[in-house]
Amino acid sequence: MKAYNYDVVVIGGGPSGLAAATKLAEKGYKVSLIERKDELGGILDQCIHDGFGTKLFNKALSGPEFASFFINKAESLGIDIHLNTYVKNVEIKENEKEIVAISPQGVKNIKTKAIVYAVGCRERHQFEIKIGGTRPAGVYTAGMVQRLINLYGILPGKNILIVGGGDVGMIVARHLYLEGAENLLIVFPEKRFAGLPRNVQQCVLDFGIPYRPQTVVKEIIGKERVEGAILVRVDERWKPIPGTEELYPCDTIILSVGLIPYSLKLKKIGAKIDPKTKGPEINEFFETTIEGVFAVGNLVQIFDYVDDAVESALIAANGVEKYLNQEPKEKTVEFVPGKYIRALIPHRIEWKDDRNIIAFFRVNTEKENAYIELRDENGNLLKRYFRRYIRPSTLERIEIPRELIQDKRQVTLNVSED
Repeated sequence: MKAYNYDVVVIGGGPSGLAAATKLAEKGYKVSLIERKDELGGILDQCIHDGFGTKLFNKALSGPEFASFFINKAESLGIDIHLNTYVKNVEIKENEKEIVAISPQGVKNIKTKAIVYAVGCRERHQFEIKIGGTRPAGVYTAGMVQRLINLYGILPGKNILIVGGGDVGMIVARHLYLEGAENLLIVFPEKRFAGLPRNVQQCVLDFGIPYRPQTVVKEIIGKERVEGAILVRVDERWKPIPGTEELYPCDTIILSVGLIPYSLKLKKIGAKIDPKTKGPEINEFFETTIEGVFAVGNLVQIFDYVDDAVESALIAANGVEKYLNQEPKEKTVEFVPGKYIRALIPHRIEWKDDRNIIAFFRVNTEKENAYIELRDENGNLLKRYFRRYIRPSTLERIEIPRELIQDKRQVTLNVSED
C-alpha cells in the first residue's frame, strides 16, 4: 500500500473539482485530484454543443473547450492527479482525513487535512419514475445517448421517443435530429418545457421537433427490442386521464427525467443530506456538517449552468483556506426556505468574513414581476430582490450583504405575495 500526504484532496475531476483544485493550488497548498475515469473533464467531455463559459469567460465554449482550460491549468500547477482511481473508504479523524483508494497501481493510502467532494450527480432510471412494461434493448438515459453519439459516433435508433422536457432532453433531441433520426417525439408531464427558454428555442422550436406536453409513458412495449410505448395524457397533478391511452411505435426510448446528486458517499461518513436538494447540507463556504469536508457542483444541487457550478467550487476553495488557517467560526445563522421556495443553499451561515453571501434557490411557482424577500426571525424585512419572471425550472442566484444577517439567529427567504 503506497502512502500519500496532502493539504487538500479533491475527489472528482469534472469542472467543479478541477476549479477547486486549481484555485487551492494557486493559494499554495499541496493538492491532489482523484478521478475514477481515465481522463479529466467529467460530463463536459461528451457535451460538444456550445453555451459553456458565458459567465466565466464571456464567450460560448463547447464542453471540451471549457474543461480543457482547467485541465491545462491543473497540469501547469503541478497538481498530483490520480486517474483510474476509486475511493473505497474515507475515515474522518480528529486532525486529519484518511482515504483508501484503489487503482491499477494498487491500493493507495492518502492522508489529508481537508477534502472537497466534487462527484457530481446521476440520472434517474425508468423504475424511479414508475414506467411499467418489460426491459427490452433500446431504453437509454439521455447522458448515455450523448456519449454514444458524441464520443463513439453511434446513433442508437431511428424512431425515437424522448421522455422529459428538461435541458438535457432538448439538447439530445437536437443532436438526434442532426445525426439523422427519422422520427422524434418529446413527451413530458408539465404544461411547458422544464428547461431554459434558450434551449426550447434553439433545440426544439428552431428544428420543428414535435412534442406533447402533459403526456407520460405508461408502459414500454417490446420483448427483445423496444417496439413502442403506451402514452397517456395527465392532468395538472400528473394523474393519468382515463381513456387517453395511445400506442406510439418507436424503436428507442430515451429517458431525460432528472438528475440526482450523488451524495451516498457523504451520507455514509455522516454528512447530513437535504431531502429537497438530495445533496449535503452546507454552510456559506460549501462546507458540509463534517468539519473540513466540503462539497461542490452538482453534488450539492443541480446547477443550470456550469459557470455557477464552478463558482461554488471557487467559493469552497476560500472556505478550505479558512479551515486550514483554523479561522474560528461565529454563531450559526440558520438559512430557511420560506413560502414558494422549493430548495435553498446554503443552509447556514457560520464564518466571519467580509464577502457577500452567494445563495442559490428554486421556486415552486411561476410568477411575473416577483419580489424575493429576506426576513429575520421576527419577520423584519432585510432586503428585497426583483425578478421579472420566476419559474421552477430556473435556478436563481442572489448576493446577500453579510452585515445584514450576521447578528441574526435565523433568516428566511420567500416569494412575496405582492
